[in-house]
Amino acid sequence: MPPRAKKVAIVASYAPSLLNFRGDLIAEIRRRGHEVLALAPDHDGATTAALARLGVVAASYPLQRTGLNPLFDLKSVRALRTIFERFEPDVVTGYTPKAAIYSAIAAGKVGVPRIVPMLTGLGYAFQAGGGLKVRAVRLATTWLYRLAFRASHAAIFHNHDDRQDLERLGVIPARVARHVVGGSGVDLGAFREAPLPPLAEGLTFLMIARLVRYKGIAEYCEAAAAVRGRSGTARFRLIGPPEQGPAGFPLAEIERHAGTVEYLGPRSDIREQLAECHVYVLPSYREGMPRTVLEAMAVGRPIITTDTNGCRDTVDQPATGLLVPVGDAVKLAEAMEFFLKRPDLIPAMARASRRKVEQQFDVRLVTERTLAALEL
Repeated sequence: MPPRAKKVAIVASYAPSLLNFRGDLIAEIRRRGHEVLALAPDHDGATTAALARLGVVAASYPLQRTGLNPLFDLKSVRALRTIFERFEPDVVTGYTPKAAIYSAIAAGKVGVPRIVPMLTGLGYAFQAGGGLKVRAVRLATTWLYRLAFRASHAAIFHNHDDRQDLERLGVIPARVARHVVGGSGVDLGAFREAPLPPLAEGLTFLMIARLVRYKGIAEYCEAAAAVRGRSGTARFRLIGPPEQGPAGFPLAEIERHAGTVEYLGPRSDIREQLAECHVYVLPSYREGMPRTVLEAMAVGRPIITTDTNGCRDTVDQPATGLLVPVGDAVKLAEAMEFFLKRPDLIPAMARASRRKVEQQFDVRLVTERTLAALEL
């Protein structure tokens, strides 16, 4: 007798991410015969139509993605509670901090049978350092995590460090099962292994990220300037959309490094850009599981990234790349210079990167782990 079809609510904080980061998961849930309601605050016509082609119903709810505004956040929980009362889901999972927290709290209030928040990262409040405001936000966020886990049956993490950080804070009840799935995975068919560009013509380093300070944009530019001063053949490229707000990295600062860093703006041809580089760089301060790093590994490129949550999970040092301290442009420059001095090591490291992503981060493997946690 086939298992009973279930009703699944997937809650996002940004509608396009439902396709870009959860598309494979949603398609597999539908293939198994389950009904899916996809919730996000900013559904647009294109996303809604694409979800409809998968047989998924899209609906909106109010969410203020940044900051903590108690009145607006309470409005988000109430709206989700109303939606869940009407839809009567068997399973609720939300991802990114606010969507995960508020969907779990709302689902708990209406008695959803299985509630599984997906922690794709712990959010701004858990960045290292910060002043009084950041510490206050961290305390408030920790309290919200405690409420969310109290209502939950299991939790999905993208990396081991985030799980351990919340365990140390004592916010996860012992009865809540913890699953580490390895990010959202990467489609190895879409991101095929690509031959390296000729090494004799100089190395190309590439970084892809939103232009926000905590991605390590400043460190990348500073390290590139230091390396360029000692090696005129190296090339440094940067891809990503500008970001407004206090965390945004000003375009004027990037333009100041125009003689060193080639800023290509936002691009849609990511696989082709990865194929044109020799080494991929992401000096982020903290990640859930960096998707661009996984895509670079799938294409077959060595990685330079930071020894921090999420990022360190992607590198087997020194077989597939190098880890550097967070916020250290000097060590980042030294890692770049390692490859400039030993380009003969790049082909073997490139192959090892591809093998690692095949073994650990193939989207099919990640989807199976996620579905097991959701009991679908």
